[in-house]
Amino acid sequence: MTRSSKTLWVALALAATAPAHAVVLTGEVRAVDAQQILTPQSNSSPVVIRYYVPEGERVKKGDVVLRIDPGQSASRIPDLEAQIEQGQAKDAKEVAELQVKALEAEMALVDAEAELATAKLDATIPRDLISGLDYDRHQGELDRTTREVALQRKELDAARTAVQRRVEDGRLQIEKLVLQRDYHASLVRTSEVVADRDGIVVHGFNNNWIGGRIDEGSSTMPGSKAGEVVSSGRMNVRAWALEPDRRGLVVGQSVELTFDALPGRKVPGRIAFISGAPDRRPEWGEGRYFTLDITLDAQTLSLMPGMSVRVIARPAAATGKETTR
Repeated sequence: MTRSSKTLWVALALAATAPAHAVVLTGEVRAVDAQQILTPQSNSSPVVIRYYVPEGERVKKGDVVLRIDPGQSASRIPDLEAQIEQGQAKDAKEVAELQVKALEAEMALVDAEAELATAKLDATIPRDLISGLDYDRHQGELDRTTREVALQRKELDAARTAVQRRVEDGRLQIEKLVLQRDYHASLVRTSEVVADRDGIVVHGFNNNWIGGRIDEGSSTMPGSKAGEVVSSGRMNVRAWALEPDRRGLVVGQSVELTFDALPGRKVPGRIAFISGAPDRRPEWGEGRYFTLDITLDAQTLSLMPGMSVRVIARPAAATGKETTR
């Protein structure tokens, strides 16, 4: 190996082992114990927030904190409930009328059977004890009452079948209306976000072209984060690193944090987590970003979720075991 080649090899080795430059990341303050308020899914996009608890207001578990426009579902529920009530009343009336007809048919059958019993007795009188005309009349009456009983039985069966059919038709119609009401009620429920803990509501910011803080009346994208319900004061930082900057970052590495809302104040932190794969953030362009969670070594500042954070990661030896997910 020549002297010049040795010199080049040493220079390359030193360059490979030389510390990299500091990495500057963008992040935001996040509450550790917080419920994410996500904009409900909708068939349209973007959606308008019709109700949103004012920022800073305390809510309890089970309270509705956000609601989007459910469309016509909210107005359809009272109409369907009225239709159900009217349908039940109409069914009861018509079933009662059919039951009266069935009762009348049953009474007619009883009368016909009584006439048939009388005709049977008259028909058993021997021919030689009465005149031939009376005998023929008794036999004819027996034949007539027999046919009348058969007819009345058919009418009674038809009347009872009509009652059962009307009851079943009414039940199916009411069930159909109930299903429609429950469907629209579910749409109304899914258009709401309910607090799953006691805490304070903190509004977020739009991460799309609309921009600005998300408040009541704002337009936002379904599934996007609209804010948080913060239940304690513990905070950490969520930051994002471009793919080329990932190589200079390790779990356990110390970082320096500065906050746009608190100029001149610096807080030390430590990288606690680095995602295993990068994700796209369309609102920032075409690049892909790794997600980092950073813990604060000492939380001495009054921080609020959503604050912008500037993260400076100084070159450091890769110590510790990386945690990915």
